[in-house]
Amino acid sequence: MKRKHFTYALVCCLITLVYGCTSIPECDPVVIVTNTDYTSDPETVPFTAIHEVFAENYAGEDLSIALRDELIARMQEKAENINEDPDVLYQCIRATYQEWNERPNRVPCYAEKCVYQDQSVWVIAFNRVNSFDETAAEHFDLYFVSYSSYDTLYHTGCFSTD
Repeated sequence: MKRKHFTYALVCCLITLVYGCTSIPECDPVVIVTNTDYTSDPETVPFTAIHEVFAENYAGEDLSIALRDELIARMQEKAENINEDPDVLYQCIRATYQEWNERPNRVPCYAEKCVYQDQSVWVIAFNRVNSFDETAAEHFDLYFVSYSSYDTLYHTGCFSTD
């Protein structure tokens, strides 16, 4: 029994060493559900705190397909834990990428199911910090994606992705 606990502890330590910030709870992406209607002021979505944590812990070389996939998987797990459909969240995130398999220049850090223009949406914030050899914390993308059609209803950010 002691050997089993030791092996488990060793595996947990290795995962923390290999994945760094992505294994630390404070670096976990945020997934929440609110009844907030952002129609009149979409830029008031409270993603800034988690965006800053990501900005402090990831650099441009970290913005990889593997990191994006790991973060999305964790977001899906969180969605499922709050009784939301993880596949819908995945499709909403995926809908924001023009080219899915290219090196991503941003990773998701925040998702909130809310209301925009009388529709249920997932608002998704992406971290772009350091993706252009800069460290300015204002580098972000914010998308409002329809829960039913996966259409982008609103997008803002520091750089255009269109």
